[in-house]
Amino acid sequence: MNDLTGAIPLDHAAYTRAVLDLTMRLAEVIFMSGAGAEDATAAMEALTRAYGLKGTDANITHTIITLTQEDQATHESITRSRNVKYRTLDYTKLTRTSELIADLIDHPVDIAEARKRLAIIVSSKPQVTVRYRRLGWSLVGAGAAVLIGGGPVVMIAAFIATYFIDLITSTLDHRQVPLFYQTVVGGAMGPIAAAVVHVIDPTVNSSIVVVATIIMLLAGVTTFGAVHDTLSGFYLTGTARMVEAVLITGGLVTGVAGATLLVSRFGLDLTVQSRYAPTLLDLPLLLAAAVVIVVGFGLAVQVPWRAFWVVCLLGALAEFLYLIGVLAGLGLVWASGMSAIGVGLAAAISSRIVRTPPLVIMVTALVPLVPGLILFRGLLQLSNGDINGLLNLLTAAAVALALAAGAILAQYVVQYVWGPARRLQRRFVGPLMALPVRLGRGGTKRI
Repeated sequence: MNDLTGAIPLDHAAYTRAVLDLTMRLAEVIFMSGAGAEDATAAMEALTRAYGLKGTDANITHTIITLTQEDQATHESITRSRNVKYRTLDYTKLTRTSELIADLIDHPVDIAEARKRLAIIVSSKPQVTVRYRRLGWSLVGAGAAVLIGGGPVVMIAAFIATYFIDLITSTLDHRQVPLFYQTVVGGAMGPIAAAVVHVIDPTVNSSIVVVATIIMLLAGVTTFGAVHDTLSGFYLTGTARMVEAVLITGGLVTGVAGATLLVSRFGLDLTVQSRYAPTLLDLPLLLAAAVVIVVGFGLAVQVPWRAFWVVCLLGALAEFLYLIGVLAGLGLVWASGMSAIGVGLAAAISSRIVRTPPLVIMVTALVPLVPGLILFRGLLQLSNGDINGLLNLLTAAAVALALAAGAILAQYVVQYVWGPARRLQRRFVGPLMALPVRLGRGGTKRI
């Protein structure tokens, strides 16, 4: 066995522990940065094989990463585990760590050197400062306001409101306030901002500000990861992530409903006055708004600079396909699913061009389709005792699931048709979306 641990030779047990620890640290970084359980599991199994360990079993259950290696000669097992307490979307860190994993699989270096390279990634400065990330969330709110029919006043109000929402929720997060209460406060800010807009200009539809803030708060919800984990067979992790998404949405619902009731006491009606029905004549404005949302979200979650032009193009493509589907009478859910499949196919190809995991491109490009308007209508109807509100809430959930399932299906098809997934599927159920997989019938696979 080659010594890959540094200057000091280790016995087999010590070497095994060193490899397991390095492997789990790498998996922890991509998992907490947004990767699914299947990607992290595949990375751990591939890394341990690259470092000469056989009989390794990797498992992830929501916050616990476990890695076990059994010595085939003595049948003794060594088990290591790590607890992933916090998860935040950081796509630059995810991309860089994914590249490091691919390099180590192809060309394993000594463990001390690998640890050093990982430490550089983890300790490196963010791609953009907190101020620019907060500006990104503001752009998401402003673009969302335009996307659902808001004018200049509403757009500016949504920009300012989402800026302060992120400022307040970040402050609460630093004070370790539970996530549910953060979203309650964030959700309550929307109706309050709408009330201010109504005072400034009573002629505009101030309720659009609330919808814009809902879209901003839902943009980072882990629905995509929950669906991916569930479809991949990680039912416990997927269910836990879905519960987390429901908890965030529940906090949002509580905040919006409570603040809406409060402002109604002062005579402000936040009912959406009419259904915004876009046409092909609105297409240029809608595509521009979608690009603004994608740029803002890209700044907020630190999408690598080299991938920005791709996510902008695919964000516009997502909105175009969605609009075509709606105008063709497919309905909101099927139009969302069709758009997600189209974006997923394009993301699988473009990810090779910009050397960025498909997950990063797909999630960012699909943010403009977050069902904030449907959710808000459901909340208003339920608050007025209308049972149709429940149908709108179920429709919003169906749209979110269609976006995730459609994008994952597209990635599965591309990987399967182009070669590597045929062998990949012997060990994994779903597609790998956060790790580099070489596509091509005659090529080799990394994972």
